[in-house]
Amino acid sequence: MNFLRRFHNIVSDQTLNFNDKIENLLAFGLNVFQLDLAIISQVENERYTVLYAITPDNSLAIGTQFDLSGTYCIHTLLANSALAFHKTSQSRIANHPCYTNFQLESYIGAPIKIDNKVFGTVNFSSPNECPPFTDEAYDYIELFAQWLGSEFASNQDKANLTKNSNTLQKLESIANIGTWEVDLVQKTVLWSEQTRLIHQAEKGLTPDLNTAIEFYKEGESRDCINKAVELAISEGKKWELELEIVTAKKQKIWVSTLGEAEFNNGQCVRLFGTFQDITEAVKLREELKQKKALAEQLLQDRSMLFAKISHELRTPLNGITGMLAALVDEHDDNKRAKKVKIALRSADILLNIVNEVLDFSKISHGELNLEPHHSLLKMVFTDLVSLYSVLFSDKGIELKSANHIPNDFWVYCDTSRLTQIVSNLLSNALKFTEQGYVSLHTKISSSEKQSLLTIEIKDTGRGMSATYLESLFEPFKQEVDVKNKKGGTGLGLVIVKELVDLMHGTIEVTSAPTKGTCFTVNIPIKLGIEQTQESNFNAVNSHSDKLSVLVVDDNEINRLVLEASLEKFDIKPDFAIDGQDAILKCKQKHYDLIFMDCIMPILDGFEATKQLRSNNICSPKSTYIVALTANASSQDKLTCNQAGMNMFIAKPFKLPAIEQALINTLERVGGTTL
Repeated sequence: MNFLRRFHNIVSDQTLNFNDKIENLLAFGLNVFQLDLAIISQVENERYTVLYAITPDNSLAIGTQFDLSGTYCIHTLLANSALAFHKTSQSRIANHPCYTNFQLESYIGAPIKIDNKVFGTVNFSSPNECPPFTDEAYDYIELFAQWLGSEFASNQDKANLTKNSNTLQKLESIANIGTWEVDLVQKTVLWSEQTRLIHQAEKGLTPDLNTAIEFYKEGESRDCINKAVELAISEGKKWELELEIVTAKKQKIWVSTLGEAEFNNGQCVRLFGTFQDITEAVKLREELKQKKALAEQLLQDRSMLFAKISHELRTPLNGITGMLAALVDEHDDNKRAKKVKIALRSADILLNIVNEVLDFSKISHGELNLEPHHSLLKMVFTDLVSLYSVLFSDKGIELKSANHIPNDFWVYCDTSRLTQIVSNLLSNALKFTEQGYVSLHTKISSSEKQSLLTIEIKDTGRGMSATYLESLFEPFKQEVDVKNKKGGTGLGLVIVKELVDLMHGTIEVTSAPTKGTCFTVNIPIKLGIEQTQESNFNAVNSHSDKLSVLVVDDNEINRLVLEASLEKFDIKPDFAIDGQDAILKCKQKHYDLIFMDCIMPILDGFEATKQLRSNNICSPKSTYIVALTANASSQDKLTCNQAGMNMFIAKPFKLPAIEQALINTLERVGGTTL
């Protein structure tokens, strides 16, 4: 059998793998050239590495490396073609290191090239002399080299394709992006592995175009993808859509699908594109939209608040400044008293507005908290009726009350906030009732598990429309009444609703235009413990001369206000303008009572109190320290307590709070029982 036939039989044998074919070719070459050693090498950076080899004693291990200059192959590569020596000892390379070291007399080799770049060599050699190599021998070794170059290139391409495919699969997995294509000629659909995983489909699923589209959620998403496919096929339009699909496991997810068409002779033959799971991105985007909407709403609320407050503050401020200015030249005692009452009433209105704004701010920041204490529940409503009776009487509106709470019913709750709820509702009823009456009914319903407080406030006022009732507890919402315009911040009912929710209660409203309104509040109430009778405040006047008092405040007006309040108890206080000044004065003189402002320059009230306590300048047994500050949050109170202060009074204060501080001081420091 001739050379070409035997060569063809080896390289075309489908039962042999690449390595087997090379082994057979090398053995075939040894037989053809009648030599003893066969080597296929790879040459990189002047290093000669043995990839395949056949030797008589198998002494040449695969992977063995030599310097290229120490092999005959360096001459083959320099010649850039097949090269042979049949009697090396008498040739021009007789002194070559390869001959010196291995005594190889015969050699034939050719360079293996891939894309005209040298990959390595294929060569055969022997320590024995051989006849001169013929032209056919040169052709044979060149044929060996060409086939090897072609196969090595093919293997490299396969390896690169596999590597790229693996890389693509990894990238698809990391980015959660798959690929797909639709062959419109063969009517087949091909999904990448990641596309299949996104669909949560079983392995081996081969969908058609209709099956693939059925994954899209019925309705808008499916309609959009159908229209996109139609336009791509008919007009060649690309698409980039975000749609919802229902996976094979019935899970709803959002995907981004990109597609385009391929045409041949004006006919659409293929659709292809990418497919990505964007569920988390859609959720995040929706959350950001909600946060943006909330931020915009908060900004709008703040703008409305500023506009509303700037308007509402002017009325009480006008009452205060106007009456105080009128008092300057007023000598009639009756007129003076009347103007003072108007100024004080205006101040109360101003304080209520400020408190509403502060409460609304706390609601917005989630800082509105309850401060429960033991109280006699019936007294809460008795005091409210007593307070509001005068206001209702002045307007000619009857205030009916039915307080069905037992006289000895003690509860543990925040009665200040409870008072605020009822006060806001009564004020609201008074504001919008022009004639008739307002009723306040209260009762307790007890069971084995808990007691329930029911408060019903009903009026014969103008009532509210069904539309307005829907937004009743939203901030700044007030029904327009051109004929009878009413003021207010629009925050009262918002605060009422928040407080009722905070107390785990419910509030219901029934109303109709011209038919009046009825608010029903139900609040679960915890039973309290009966408390001993509080001290008689009026008795403080007979003991006040025993107290030495220091007022610490950096604001002169605040010092003058407190001085005027203490004068009512015949107390002449000393003054300090900051915490450092207070410490100096306390070192020079003992004080039974210190009114300490918290926010001051140089040294604030917190640090001043800490130093007074820690250095034993003012011990808790000998000096009663009262925080007097405009900061009135629960955290502020806690900070004052941790600094060593005994009592907390918020600005603007009222006289009973100062009176209570004096009583506490007398009982704790002075040893006086009132």
